Amino acid sequence: MTTMPKKSATTDTLRGVNELAFPSDSGRALANAAEQWIATSTECHREMVGSVSMRLEKDSETFREIMSCRNLADMTAIQSRWMEETLRDYNSEMTKLMTIYTKSANAAGRTRG
Repeated sequence: MTTMPKKSATTDTLRGVNELAFPSDSGRALANAAEQWIATSTECHREMVGSVSMRLEKDSETFREIMSCRNLADMTAIQSRWMEETLRDYNSEMTKLMTIYTKSANAAGRTRG
């Protein structure tokens, strides 16, 4: 006659995994750090996607302007304006991303110290 054990081996395994995963405060700290990293990465990705979208719109508009130019001087002026705008936009985006990373690093420092 076969009898079923009162406790499942799977339950014991899962209980053991939880004890290994979070054996102490350091395990909890690691989980919190991973959560913070994911949140920061998500915020940065969202910011970058928005920035790329904005740049593609501006680039498309500039291309349309250049295609409608009748002389080289106008085309050169449009290209020059595009270059300045592009550099300004990329500089602004880097500042935003650095702000996000700095805010995250500062928050992580406050939770540890």
